[in-house]
Amino acid sequence: MSMGRKLRTLLREKKFITSMGIDTPVHAKIVEKAGFDFAYLGGYDVSLALLGLPDVGLITETEMVATARNVARAVDIPVVCDADTGYGNAINVLRTVQDFEEAGVAAIHIEDQVSPKRCGHVAGKMIVPLEEAAGKLRAALDARKDKDFVIIARTDAVAATGGGLDEAIRRGKEYARIGCDMVFCEFPSADLEYPKRFAQEMHKAYPGYPLYFNYSSNLKWHEFPLTTFEALADMGYKAMHVSQACLRPSMQAVWDYAVDLKARGAQAEIDLEKRLIGHPMGAHHEFAGIPKFKELEARYLPADEVAKRYEGAVGL
Repeated sequence: MSMGRKLRTLLREKKFITSMGIDTPVHAKIVEKAGFDFAYLGGYDVSLALLGLPDVGLITETEMVATARNVARAVDIPVVCDADTGYGNAINVLRTVQDFEEAGVAAIHIEDQVSPKRCGHVAGKMIVPLEEAAGKLRAALDARKDKDFVIIARTDAVAATGGGLDEAIRRGKEYARIGCDMVFCEFPSADLEYPKRFAQEMHKAYPGYPLYFNYSSNLKWHEFPLTTFEALADMGYKAMHVSQACLRPSMQAVWDYAVDLKARGAQAEIDLEKRLIGHPMGAHHEFAGIPKFKELEARYLPADEVAKRYEGAVGL
C-alpha cells in the first residue's frame, strides 16, 4: 500500500486524524512512536531548523524535498508536506509534485500566495489570481503518477491583501471542483466563526468534502481554551496539525539547558542525565536503532568480522 493510499484509508476510517509539525527525521520518529497517524513537515519548521531563517520564501524546492525524503525514510506513517507555492508557476509545479512523490511522502499542499510567499500568519501576504492558482493545482493533479498521492489545495485568502473570508470560500469551492483531494484554509485568529463558516459553505456545495486545519501556534489558543480537535472535527475538518509542535518545545528545552550549562557547568549535565533515566528519550542509542544495526551486522557480515568488532568492546 502506498503512503498516499494509507493516508486516504485513515481519512476514510477515522473521524479525524491529528499530527505535530515536524522539521527533522528524529522528530518524525518521536511523533510516530507517540502514536500519531501521520507526520506533518512544515515549511516554517524546516526553514528555521535547516537555515535558521523565517518562513518568507527562502527555503528551496531542493532543500524541502531532500528533508522530506529523509523524513519519509525514517518512519512508516504517512508524511504530509508543505510545498509552499509549488516553487514557481504551473510548469514548475509539474516537477515539484513528481519530486515530492518520488521522495515517498503521502501528500503535499500548494498555496495560492504570490511568490516569494511568507508564513500564513505573518502580515503582508498577497494572493495570485484565482485562474492562476487553479491552473497550478490542475497541473499538480495531472503530474502525479500514483493517483492515491494526495493533493491538498491551500488558500491564504482570508488574511491576504485583497482577500477575505468570502474570497477564501470562493477559492475553496473552485479547488474542490477541479478535483483537489482536500482544501486547507489558513485563518487569522482562533475565533471559530471563521473555520465554522468556511466549512459550512464548503459543505453546502460539496457535502462531506474533507478539509484540513492548521492548529497554528500563532493564534493564541490559550485565549480560547474550549477549542478542541473534536470541535473542529465536528465542523468537518478531517486532518489537522499543531504547527511547529516539535520545534517550539525543543527550542525551549535547549535554551533552558544552554543557560543552565553556562551558569552551572558540569552539574547541569549531571542533573540532565538524572532526569533522563527511565525516560523514553533517555536511551538515545536504542531510539536511533543501534540494536537493529547490530542484528543486521550479525546477519550479513562475516562471523569472524563481527566477533572481532565486538570482542572486548565497550558500549551498547
